[in-house]
Amino acid sequence: MSGIINLSELTPFTIHEFKLFAPARVNRANTFAYLDTGASLVTISPKFAEGLPRAGTITVGSAFAQRVFDTVEDVEIDFLGNVHRIHARVNQIADGDLPFNADVTLDAPTIFAKALIFDFRLMYILLPKQVSGESWIGLPAKFVEDKGLCIIQLASQNGTIHALFDTGAGFSAVNSAHIEEIGLDLQPAFELEISDSTDAKTTQKLAVCSGLRIGDTVLPSFDCFSTDLQAIEKALGCRIDMVFGANAMLKSGFRWLFDRLAGEVFVAV
Repeated sequence: MSGIINLSELTPFTIHEFKLFAPARVNRANTFAYLDTGASLVTISPKFAEGLPRAGTITVGSAFAQRVFDTVEDVEIDFLGNVHRIHARVNQIADGDLPFNADVTLDAPTIFAKALIFDFRLMYILLPKQVSGESWIGLPAKFVEDKGLCIIQLASQNGTIHALFDTGAGFSAVNSAHIEEIGLDLQPAFELEISDSTDAKTTQKLAVCSGLRIGDTVLPSFDCFSTDLQAIEKALGCRIDMVFGANAMLKSGFRWLFDRLAGEVFVAV
């Protein structure tokens, strides 16, 4: 294979405050989408929800809080040429002023509907046929069937780390319920206010996480905080040692290939 990437076929993503955005269409209107592989439900803005049939409410939980949201139906989503109709919750897409219009948050089932690559070198999304000649490392992983979320397995000197690959998490998080068992090297750094998918805000003490590996390749160190993820484990029915967030992905500069239908994940380091 040639090792050539066709730049004309790539979909660029934009980074704003550790959030990933990419072009999408909602009910045939162009907008930017907040990409959240840690979500299992699409969210649209109140502006885009105007005039759509209401479908009741839904309770969304996170590591910090629970909140009830209105939902609407008959929402047409077009992302990377994959068009489908869904229900969606209604909420503002991002805190503060964005330098562009973003009216939808895409969830894991939508993002992983087709095999795709997140390229954190060139800051693009591309389809697997558009890149070749890479040395791909197969990464043990599973997709949570009814949620579409992806749990990857990273290595540490004490064993395996089960990590939720979550582009919607600006900062990575370590499950405090497992922290002694997994024995990660965490060096205290600073405090920061962090918000989650329910818009709950909390001040967390961040630490520098180092020593994680993919195969023989050591991941660059990244900031993370510790919080109890047992409620998320219960909801997903699987072990979660860590939320691997956007800050760690951006620091890595790796290419990540996800094929949900085949249940496979590969990394080019």
